[in-house]
Amino acid sequence: MKYRVLIADDQDASRKLLRQMVEKVAGDAFEIIDEATDGEQLVEKVILSEPDLVLCDIEMPKQKGNEAIRACKEINADLQFIFTTAYDTFAVEAFNLNAVDYVMKPIQINRLLLSLERAKKVLRQLNTENKETKLKEYQRIPVRFNRSLYYVQVDDILFIEKSDRKAVIHTSYEQYSSPETLEYFMEYLDDKFVQSHRSFIINLERISRIQTSGKSYLVFFHGYEEPAQISKQNIQRIQHMMNDFL
Repeated sequence: MKYRVLIADDQDASRKLLRQMVEKVAGDAFEIIDEATDGEQLVEKVILSEPDLVLCDIEMPKQKGNEAIRACKEINADLQFIFTTAYDTFAVEAFNLNAVDYVMKPIQINRLLLSLERAKKVLRQLNTENKETKLKEYQRIPVRFNRSLYYVQVDDILFIEKSDRKAVIHTSYEQYSSPETLEYFMEYLDDKFVQSHRSFIINLERISRIQTSGKSYLVFFHGYEEPAQISKQNIQRIQHMMNDFL
């Protein structure tokens, strides 16, 4: 998964340089999804684009970057940000706003890499905490199906299958077709669920047997005839994980 980044700077050259730097040194972990040219636009695009991280200049038209960030944090308290500025007078306020970092212009690529590494650690920790909170709060998953909202018990799920543009949730008593992605469901699922294939999430506790099938593997579940799949690349990892559920 790549973290979603929004760049906010009123200078075209600065935005272009930041984009190039991020893609060069951290393109495996971060993806630039949008840009803003002033403070007001930054707030609007945080609402629309839902970034994980903002690289934000401070001296911008219409609304200063620090003021815009304060407004953004009211919308999304988990939003992380790095100030990129030619001014050192806002460092104390950046600290008070819990900025990940405060990078002075002209930006050095090694300095930006250090900031992005800090951001990555913060985002990973935040994702872990959010997932743990969801696991405590949610023993059921909300699923939109046939113009209704169903609440499916997590422990009842055998596997989830990506089929065309939908996800099919397989339980022993019902199948639910949902427009959500596999990534959506993984946010609700605990460690007994694993993505075994690009199109399948499986429940390790409910597996009855695994058999070869060409270049991949079929996995069957107790009390259910239809199988899921495990890719060749994932079979050893899943067999190892199965030891924890014997």
